[in-house]
Amino acid sequence: MKFLWTDKYVLRKLGAMKTVLVCTWAVLAVLAMLTAGCGDDDEGSGPTPVISSEESYDEGSVKMGIETLDTGLLKGHSYAEAADGWAVQEIHVTAEDERGQSWPVIEIPEETGAAKSTLFFEVTIQELPRGDQVTITTTTTFKNDAGVEAERTAADIWPP
Repeated sequence: MKFLWTDKYVLRKLGAMKTVLVCTWAVLAVLAMLTAGCGDDDEGSGPTPVISSEESYDEGSVKMGIETLDTGLLKGHSYAEAADGWAVQEIHVTAEDERGQSWPVIEIPEETGAAKSTLFFEVTIQELPRGDQVTITTTTTFKNDAGVEAERTAADIWPP
């Protein structure tokens, strides 16, 4: 009776499997070191925002960046920055096509404050007919120290 562990064929297969395993771990270690070395040198600066529409007013600025257009989804960020004496009260995004139909918008606040606000948004544009466009509008409400409110907007049309 011959044991499997003494068979030359089985020993060669086990050796080949061990080599593949060692090589796999070595490649993973090299990839981990490469990605660790590819970090951003400016700590906390984050990526530069994409701006597709920007409007400046006496009360502050309203900016919007549409970053990706996935199948049926338009994703981006809205930014509001208040001028001296003003504060950002609210930031809101709407989407409307050429026929006046409103499209659903998901809004996720990322940074909220009196001086600055950032809002992530997704617009669901599943059944937009070929050739039609959607107007994405960021509306920001600013309020000053005297209680006066002002609504200001920035808009972009997609697809461009």
